[in-house]
Amino acid sequence: MDNIRILQITAQKPNSTGSGVYMSGVIESLHKLGHKQGVIAGIDINDEKNYSNKKVKFYPMIYNSERLPFPVVGMSDIMPYESTKYKDLTEDMINKIKGEFTYILDMAIKDFKPDIIICNHLYLITSVARERVKDIKVVAICHGTCLRQLKNIDLNHNYIISNINKLDHIFALHNEQKEEIIKIFKVKNDKVSIIGSGYDNKVFYNKNYKKEKEINITYAGKICESKGIKSLLNSLNILDCNAEDIIVNIAGSGSDQEKINEIIEISKESKYRVNFHGKLNHEDLSELFNKSHIFVLPSFYEGLPVVVLEALSCGCRVIVSKINGLEDFIGEDINNSHNILYLKMPRMINFTTPLKEDLPKFEENIAKCMEKFINEINEDKKRPNINMENKTWDGLGKKIDKIIKLIV
Repeated sequence: MDNIRILQITAQKPNSTGSGVYMSGVIESLHKLGHKQGVIAGIDINDEKNYSNKKVKFYPMIYNSERLPFPVVGMSDIMPYESTKYKDLTEDMINKIKGEFTYILDMAIKDFKPDIIICNHLYLITSVARERVKDIKVVAICHGTCLRQLKNIDLNHNYIISNINKLDHIFALHNEQKEEIIKIFKVKNDKVSIIGSGYDNKVFYNKNYKKEKEINITYAGKICESKGIKSLLNSLNILDCNAEDIIVNIAGSGSDQEKINEIIEISKESKYRVNFHGKLNHEDLSELFNKSHIFVLPSFYEGLPVVVLEALSCGCRVIVSKINGLEDFIGEDINNSHNILYLKMPRMINFTTPLKEDLPKFEENIAKCMEKFINEINEDKKRPNINMENKTWDGLGKKIDKIIKLIV
Protein backbone atom coordinates (compact mmCIF):
# COMPACT_ATOMS: atom_id res chain seq x y z
CA MET A 1 0.00 0.00 0.00
CA ASP A 2 1.68 3.22 -1.20
CA ASN A 3 -0.75 5.91 0.02
CA ILE A 4 -2.06 5.29 3.53
CA ARG A 5 -4.86 7.12 5.33
CA ILE A 6 -3.46 8.01 8.75
CA LEU A 7 -5.39 9.37 11.75
CA GLN A 8 -3.05 11.17 14.18
CA ILE A 9 -4.17 11.63 17.79
CA THR A 10 -2.99 13.78 20.69
CA ALA A 11 -4.82 14.82 23.87
CA GLN A 12 -3.02 18.19 23.86
CA LYS A 13 -2.95 21.26 21.65
CA PRO A 14 -1.08 20.64 18.40
CA ASN A 15 2.08 22.71 17.80
CA SER A 16 2.20 24.08 21.36
CA THR A 17 4.58 21.70 23.15
CA GLY A 18 7.59 19.54 22.29
CA SER A 19 5.38 16.56 21.48
CA GLY A 20 2.97 18.81 19.55
CA VAL A 21 5.81 20.15 17.41
CA TYR A 22 7.01 16.56 16.95
CA MET A 23 3.56 15.42 15.79
CA SER A 24 3.29 18.35 13.39
CA GLY A 25 6.73 17.55 11.96
CA VAL A 26 5.72 13.92 11.43
CA ILE A 27 2.45 14.99 9.79
CA GLU A 28 4.25 17.30 7.35
CA SER A 29 6.85 14.67 6.44
CA LEU A 30 4.21 11.94 5.87
CA HIS A 31 2.16 14.43 3.83
CA LYS A 32 5.16 14.87 1.49
CA LEU A 33 5.23 11.09 1.05
CA GLY A 34 1.67 11.19 -0.28
CA HIS A 35 -0.29 9.96 2.73
CA LYS A 36 -3.71 11.46 3.59
CA GLN A 37 -4.04 12.46 7.24
CA GLY A 38 -6.57 13.48 9.82
CA VAL A 39 -5.92 14.83 13.33
CA ILE A 40 -7.75 14.56 16.64
CA ALA A 41 -6.38 17.06 19.19
CA GLY A 42 -7.46 18.97 22.26
CA ILE A 43 -8.05 22.71 21.85
CA ASP A 44 -9.63 25.54 23.83
CA ILE A 45 -13.06 26.81 22.82
CA ASN A 46 -11.43 30.09 21.71
CA ASP A 47 -8.71 28.45 19.60
CA GLU A 48 -8.65 28.20 15.81
CA LYS A 49 -10.87 25.28 14.75
CA ASN A 50 -8.78 24.35 11.68
CA TYR A 51 -5.44 22.54 11.54
CA SER A 52 -2.46 24.59 10.28
CA ASN A 53 -2.14 22.39 7.15
CA LYS A 54 -5.48 22.86 5.40
CA LYS A 55 -5.09 19.51 3.62
CA VAL A 56 -5.26 17.73 6.99
CA LYS A 57 -8.80 16.99 8.25
CA PHE A 58 -9.18 18.26 11.81
CA TYR A 59 -11.43 16.76 14.49
CA PRO A 60 -11.01 18.92 17.63
CA MET A 61 -11.87 17.97 21.21
CA ILE A 62 -13.01 21.34 22.51
CA TYR A 63 -12.23 22.17 26.16
CA ASN A 64 -13.70 24.94 28.32
CA SER A 65 -16.94 23.99 26.59
CA GLU A 66 -20.25 22.60 27.83
CA ARG A 67 -19.11 19.00 27.22
CA LEU A 68 -15.59 19.49 28.61
CA PRO A 69 -15.94 22.37 31.12
CA PHE A 70 -12.24 22.65 32.06
CA PRO A 71 -8.94 23.56 30.30
CA VAL A 72 -7.09 21.20 27.92
CA VAL A 73 -5.24 18.42 29.75
CA GLY A 74 -1.42 18.58 29.67
CA MET A 75 1.18 15.81 29.90
CA SER A 76 3.38 18.10 32.01
CA ASP A 77 2.32 19.97 35.14
CA ILE A 78 3.53 23.21 33.54
CA MET A 79 2.30 23.83 30.00
CA PRO A 80 2.77 26.84 27.70
CA TYR A 81 -0.99 27.46 27.96
CA GLU A 82 -3.74 27.20 30.57
CA SER A 83 -4.15 23.49 31.23
CA THR A 84 -5.57 20.84 33.52
CA LYS A 85 -3.09 18.58 35.32
CA TYR A 86 -3.78 14.86 35.08
CA LYS A 87 -3.21 14.55 38.83
CA ASP A 88 -6.10 16.99 39.41
CA LEU A 89 -8.65 15.10 37.29
CA THR A 90 -11.68 13.81 39.17
CA GLU A 91 -13.45 10.59 38.17
CA ASP A 92 -16.20 12.68 36.59
CA MET A 93 -13.66 14.68 34.53
CA ILE A 94 -11.94 11.46 33.38
CA ASN A 95 -15.29 10.02 32.28
CA LYS A 96 -16.11 13.24 30.41
CA ILE A 97 -12.75 13.06 28.57
CA LYS A 98 -13.23 9.39 27.71
CA GLY A 99 -16.79 9.96 26.55
CA GLU A 100 -16.01 13.01 24.38
CA PHE A 101 -12.92 11.39 22.88
CA THR A 102 -14.86 8.24 22.03
CA TYR A 103 -17.53 10.37 20.32
CA ILE A 104 -14.90 12.31 18.30
CA LEU A 105 -12.97 9.12 17.49
CA ASP A 106 -16.07 7.31 16.18
CA MET A 107 -16.97 10.35 14.07
CA ALA A 108 -13.43 10.66 12.66
CA ILE A 109 -13.22 6.97 11.77
CA LYS A 110 -16.60 7.05 10.04
CA ASP A 111 -15.73 10.23 8.13
CA PHE A 112 -12.01 9.78 7.40
CA LYS A 113 -11.82 5.96 7.16
CA PRO A 114 -8.18 5.59 8.30
CA ASP A 115 -5.99 2.59 7.50
CA ILE A 116 -3.95 3.15 10.68
CA ILE A 117 -4.10 5.31 13.81
CA ILE A 118 -0.96 6.94 15.26
CA CYS A 119 -1.39 8.14 18.86
CA ASN A 120 0.98 10.41 20.77
CA HIS A 121 1.87 9.43 24.35
CA LEU A 122 1.38 6.02 25.96
CA TYR A 123 -1.35 7.29 28.22
CA LEU A 124 -5.09 7.74 28.74
CA ILE A 125 -6.34 8.78 25.27
CA THR A 126 -4.18 6.16 23.54
CA SER A 127 -5.60 3.52 25.89
CA VAL A 128 -9.17 4.56 25.03
CA ALA A 129 -8.35 4.42 21.31
CA ARG A 130 -6.90 0.92 21.62
CA GLU A 131 -9.88 -0.31 23.64
CA ARG A 132 -12.41 1.25 21.25
CA VAL A 133 -10.89 0.36 17.86
CA LYS A 134 -10.90 -3.33 16.96
CA ASP A 135 -10.49 -3.47 13.19
CA ILE A 136 -7.83 -0.79 12.53
CA LYS A 137 -4.15 -0.95 13.49
CA VAL A 138 -3.31 1.37 16.39
CA VAL A 139 0.29 2.41 17.08
CA ALA A 140 1.74 5.08 19.37
CA ILE A 141 4.77 7.32 19.87
CA CYS A 142 6.26 7.65 23.35
CA HIS A 143 7.51 11.16 24.17
CA GLY A 144 8.74 10.36 27.69
CA THR A 145 6.37 12.51 29.74
CA CYS A 146 3.75 9.75 29.63
CA LEU A 147 6.14 7.38 31.44
CA ARG A 148 6.73 10.06 34.06
CA GLN A 149 2.97 10.47 34.60
CA LEU A 150 2.54 6.70 34.97
CA LYS A 151 5.17 6.60 37.69
CA ASN A 152 4.08 9.74 39.53
CA ILE A 153 0.29 9.42 39.68
CA ASP A 154 -2.18 6.56 39.93
CA LEU A 155 -4.67 7.56 37.22
CA ASN A 156 -6.38 4.54 35.61
CA HIS A 157 -3.00 2.81 35.96
CA ASN A 158 -4.05 -0.80 35.27
CA TYR A 159 -6.38 0.32 32.46
CA ILE A 160 -3.53 2.18 30.74
CA ILE A 161 -0.98 -0.62 31.19
CA SER A 162 -3.41 -3.22 29.84
CA ASN A 163 -4.39 -1.29 26.71
CA ILE A 164 -0.92 0.01 25.83
CA ASN A 165 0.20 -3.63 25.95
CA LYS A 166 -2.31 -4.38 23.17
CA LEU A 167 -1.03 -1.73 20.72
CA ASP A 168 0.07 -3.04 17.35
CA HIS A 169 3.40 -1.19 17.59
CA ILE A 170 5.19 1.41 19.72
CA PHE A 171 7.74 4.02 18.62
CA ALA A 172 10.45 5.00 21.14
CA LEU A 173 12.75 8.01 20.92
CA HIS A 174 15.89 6.18 22.09
CA ASN A 175 17.16 2.84 23.41
CA GLU A 176 16.87 3.63 27.14
CA GLN A 177 13.24 4.60 26.57
CA LYS A 178 12.60 1.40 24.60
CA GLU A 179 13.91 -0.69 27.51
CA GLU A 180 11.69 1.23 29.93
CA ILE A 181 8.61 0.71 27.71
CA ILE A 182 9.27 -3.04 27.51
CA LYS A 183 9.63 -3.23 31.30
CA ILE A 184 6.55 -1.13 32.17
CA PHE A 185 4.10 -2.48 29.59
CA LYS A 186 5.45 -6.04 29.28
CA VAL A 187 5.66 -5.85 25.49
CA LYS A 188 7.98 -7.86 23.26
CA ASN A 189 11.23 -6.36 22.01
CA ASP A 190 10.20 -6.51 18.33
CA LYS A 191 7.04 -4.55 19.09
CA VAL A 192 9.07 -1.38 19.85
CA SER A 193 11.07 0.56 17.23
CA ILE A 194 13.54 3.39 17.94
CA ILE A 195 12.92 6.34 15.62
CA GLY A 196 14.58 9.34 17.29
CA SER A 197 13.49 12.92 16.62
CA GLY A 198 13.73 15.55 13.88
CA TYR A 199 13.61 19.25 13.02
CA ASP A 200 12.47 21.55 10.19
CA ASN A 201 15.56 22.35 8.11
CA LYS A 202 13.53 24.72 5.90
CA VAL A 203 13.13 27.07 8.88
CA PHE A 204 16.10 26.27 11.09
CA TYR A 205 19.38 26.73 9.21
CA ASN A 206 22.59 28.72 9.60
CA LYS A 207 22.27 32.19 8.02
CA ASN A 208 25.93 32.92 8.85
CA TYR A 209 25.30 36.37 10.32
CA LYS A 210 28.35 38.46 11.12
CA LYS A 211 29.30 38.17 14.79
CA GLU A 212 28.06 41.01 16.98
CA LYS A 213 30.23 42.51 19.70
CA GLU A 214 28.10 40.98 22.49
CA ILE A 215 27.82 37.25 22.98
CA ASN A 216 24.19 36.09 23.09
CA ILE A 217 23.35 33.16 25.36
CA THR A 218 19.88 31.75 24.75
CA TYR A 219 17.39 29.42 26.43
CA ALA A 220 14.18 28.33 24.67
CA GLY A 221 11.47 26.18 26.20
CA LYS A 222 8.80 26.21 28.85
CA ILE A 223 9.38 28.68 31.68
CA CYS A 224 9.37 26.32 34.64
CA GLU A 225 11.71 24.93 37.28
CA SER A 226 11.99 21.43 35.76
CA LYS A 227 13.72 22.96 32.72
CA GLY A 228 16.58 24.13 34.96
CA ILE A 229 16.02 27.79 34.12
CA LYS A 230 16.69 28.91 37.71
CA SER A 231 20.03 27.10 37.62
CA LEU A 232 20.88 28.84 34.35
CA LEU A 233 20.17 32.24 35.90
CA ASN A 234 22.11 31.34 39.06
CA SER A 235 25.08 30.24 36.95
CA LEU A 236 25.30 33.76 35.49
CA ASN A 237 26.44 34.96 38.93
CA ILE A 238 29.45 32.64 38.63
CA LEU A 239 30.27 33.67 35.05
CA ASP A 240 33.27 36.01 35.03
CA CYS A 241 32.71 38.35 32.07
CA ASN A 242 32.19 42.06 31.57
CA ALA A 243 28.54 42.97 32.06
CA GLU A 244 28.29 44.66 28.67
CA ASP A 245 29.76 41.66 26.81
CA ILE A 246 26.92 39.20 27.49
CA ILE A 247 23.22 39.24 26.61
CA VAL A 248 20.95 36.44 27.87
CA ASN A 249 17.75 35.59 25.99
CA ILE A 250 14.85 33.61 27.46
CA ALA A 251 12.25 32.44 24.90
CA GLY A 252 9.12 30.58 25.96
CA SER A 253 6.04 30.72 28.14
CA GLY A 254 4.42 28.83 31.00
CA SER A 255 1.06 28.42 32.67
CA ASP A 256 2.21 29.23 36.24
CA GLN A 257 2.49 33.02 36.31
CA GLU A 258 3.67 33.04 39.94
CA LYS A 259 6.67 30.85 39.01
CA ILE A 260 7.36 32.99 35.93
CA ASN A 261 7.38 36.13 38.08
CA GLU A 262 9.76 34.42 40.51
CA ILE A 263 12.14 33.58 37.63
CA ILE A 264 11.94 37.16 36.33
CA GLU A 265 12.88 38.46 39.80
CA ILE A 266 15.92 36.13 39.91
CA SER A 267 17.00 37.43 36.49
CA LYS A 268 17.04 41.00 37.84
CA GLU A 269 19.86 40.03 40.20
CA SER A 270 22.18 39.27 37.28
CA LYS A 271 24.75 41.84 36.17
CA TYR A 272 24.05 40.77 32.58
CA ARG A 273 21.09 41.96 30.55
CA VAL A 274 18.36 39.26 30.49
CA ASN A 275 15.67 39.60 27.81
CA PHE A 276 12.37 37.71 28.07
CA HIS A 277 10.94 37.21 24.56
CA GLY A 278 7.81 35.20 25.40
CA LYS A 279 6.69 32.36 23.16
CA LEU A 280 8.12 32.70 19.63
CA ASN A 281 6.91 31.18 16.38
CA HIS A 282 9.39 29.00 14.49
CA GLU A 283 10.58 31.77 12.16
CA ASP A 284 11.29 34.16 15.05
CA LEU A 285 12.96 31.42 17.09
CA SER A 286 15.22 30.58 14.13
CA GLU A 287 16.14 34.25 13.87
CA LEU A 288 16.96 34.37 17.59
CA PHE A 289 19.13 31.24 17.31
CA ASN A 290 20.97 32.73 14.33
CA LYS A 291 21.76 35.84 16.37
CA SER A 292 22.81 33.71 19.37
CA HIS A 293 26.16 32.07 19.99
CA ILE A 294 25.38 29.66 22.81
CA PHE A 295 22.19 27.71 23.51
CA VAL A 296 21.71 26.32 27.02
CA LEU A 297 19.13 23.69 28.04
CA PRO A 298 19.90 22.65 31.65
CA SER A 299 16.71 20.59 31.91
CA PHE A 300 16.10 17.99 34.62
CA TYR A 301 13.80 15.91 32.40
CA GLU A 302 13.31 15.61 28.61
CA GLY A 303 12.41 13.14 25.89
CA LEU A 304 14.60 14.02 22.91
CA PRO A 305 14.45 17.84 22.79
CA VAL A 306 13.84 19.05 19.22
CA VAL A 307 15.10 22.49 20.25
CA VAL A 308 18.68 21.14 20.56
CA LEU A 309 18.61 20.12 16.88
CA GLU A 310 17.14 23.49 15.92
CA ALA A 311 19.84 25.42 17.79
CA LEU A 312 22.69 23.30 16.37
CA SER A 313 21.37 23.68 12.83
CA CYS A 314 21.37 27.49 13.22
CA GLY A 315 25.05 27.50 14.21
CA CYS A 316 24.77 27.72 18.01
CA ARG A 317 27.17 25.98 20.31
CA VAL A 318 25.01 23.92 22.68
CA ILE A 319 25.17 23.17 26.41
CA VAL A 320 22.59 20.56 27.44
CA SER A 321 21.90 18.21 30.35
CA LYS A 322 23.07 14.65 29.76
CA ILE A 323 19.54 13.39 29.09
CA ASN A 324 19.00 9.67 28.49
CA GLY A 325 19.45 8.81 24.81
CA LEU A 326 20.40 12.30 23.63
CA GLU A 327 24.15 11.74 23.24
CA ASP A 328 23.60 8.57 21.18
CA PHE A 329 20.98 10.25 19.02
CA ILE A 330 23.14 13.33 18.34
CA GLY A 331 25.81 10.95 17.10
CA GLU A 332 29.57 10.66 17.07
CA ASP A 333 30.24 13.26 14.34
CA ILE A 334 28.43 16.11 16.12
CA ASN A 335 29.59 15.02 19.58
CA ASN A 336 33.20 15.14 18.35
CA SER A 337 32.75 18.52 16.65
CA HIS A 338 33.36 20.33 19.98
CA ASN A 339 30.13 22.28 19.45
CA ILE A 340 28.08 20.49 22.11
CA LEU A 341 28.82 20.01 25.82
CA TYR A 342 26.82 17.73 28.14
CA LEU A 343 26.10 18.63 31.76
CA LYS A 344 26.27 15.90 34.39
CA MET A 345 22.81 15.75 35.96
CA PRO A 346 22.31 16.38 39.68
CA ARG A 347 20.90 13.51 41.69
CA MET A 348 17.11 13.49 41.45
CA ILE A 349 14.45 13.12 44.16
CA ASN A 350 11.89 12.22 41.49
CA PHE A 351 11.76 12.62 37.71
CA THR A 352 11.77 16.44 37.70
CA THR A 353 13.10 17.53 41.11
CA PRO A 354 16.86 17.69 41.73
CA LEU A 355 18.54 17.23 45.08
CA LYS A 356 19.14 20.79 46.33
CA GLU A 357 22.61 20.04 47.67
CA ASP A 358 23.73 19.05 44.13
CA LEU A 359 22.58 22.27 42.46
CA PRO A 360 25.62 24.48 43.28
CA LYS A 361 27.93 22.02 41.48
CA PHE A 362 25.48 21.74 38.57
CA GLU A 363 25.33 25.54 38.25
CA GLU A 364 29.11 25.80 38.49
CA ASN A 365 29.37 23.34 35.58
CA ILE A 366 26.94 25.43 33.50
CA ALA A 367 29.15 28.49 34.09
CA LYS A 368 32.33 26.57 33.20
CA CYS A 369 30.80 25.34 29.94
CA MET A 370 29.65 28.85 29.06
CA GLU A 371 33.12 30.26 29.80
CA LYS A 372 34.74 27.59 27.61
CA PHE A 373 32.50 28.46 24.66
CA ILE A 374 32.84 32.22 25.23
CA ASN A 375 36.65 31.92 25.07
CA GLU A 376 36.41 29.88 21.85
CA ILE A 377 34.02 32.39 20.28
CA ASN A 378 36.31 35.29 21.14
CA GLU A 379 39.23 33.47 19.50
CA ASP A 380 37.29 32.27 16.43
CA LYS A 381 34.63 34.53 14.95
CA LYS A 382 33.13 31.88 12.63
CA ARG A 383 29.82 30.20 13.44
CA PRO A 384 29.87 26.39 13.37
CA ASN A 385 28.38 24.75 10.28
CA ILE A 386 27.11 21.29 11.23
CA ASN A 387 25.74 18.69 8.84
CA MET A 388 22.28 17.84 10.22
CA GLU A 389 20.63 16.42 7.09
CA ASN A 390 19.99 12.97 8.60
CA LYS A 391 18.05 14.47 11.53
CA THR A 392 15.27 16.32 9.69
CA TRP A 393 11.51 15.67 9.89
CA ASP A 394 11.72 14.23 6.37
CA GLY A 395 14.24 11.66 7.57
CA LEU A 396 12.04 10.77 10.55
CA GLY A 397 8.96 10.52 8.32
CA LYS A 398 10.72 8.00 6.08
CA LYS A 399 11.52 5.81 9.11
CA ILE A 400 7.88 5.85 10.25
CA ASP A 401 6.62 5.33 6.69
CA LYS A 402 8.73 2.20 6.30
CA ILE A 403 7.44 0.68 9.55
CA ILE A 404 3.73 1.48 9.17
CA LYS A 405 3.71 0.01 5.64
CA LEU A 406 4.80 -3.29 7.19
CA ILE A 407 2.05 -3.02 9.85
CA VAL A 408 -0.84 -2.04 7.54
